[in-house]
Amino acid sequence: MSDKKDKMMQALASHLPAMPEKKLVANQDDLVHDTETDVKFARDTLKDLIGKSSEALEHLSVIAQETEHPRAFEVLSNMIKQTGDLTSELINVQKKRKEITQEKNKEANRVTNNAIFMGSTTELQKLLRKEKDIIDVEQSNGE
Repeated sequence: MSDKKDKMMQALASHLPAMPEKKLVANQDDLVHDTETDVKFARDTLKDLIGKSSEALEHLSVIAQETEHPRAFEVLSNMIKQTGDLTSELINVQKKRKEITQEKNKEANRVTNNAIFMGSTTELQKLLRKEKDIIDVEQSNGE
């Protein structure tokens, strides 16, 4: 029974990797590059669709005016709405790009409202004296 177990373990060891493979972790620069590439593609696609939609709007407008059919006007109004939605989506792409690429700045701009000094009153007085001396030196140099 032990030989069977040893053979099984050897077979597993020969077919399985000894060390687990390293996981790929995307750093911020890769994320920004991929985001910029995707944003450029999305923007180009949306601009192309808006252009085609504008052409279609011109043709639909002529058809609706000539036929004076209610369905033609309904289709025209739907196309106008969809063109407006595409334009809004183009702006949303920019907002999403900004959110993704500027995450570092959000962390750097955090405000600390309630900072607590952990030390004795003597240490605090020394710290304040040093700060006052620095301010006094700066003011005397500036005058």
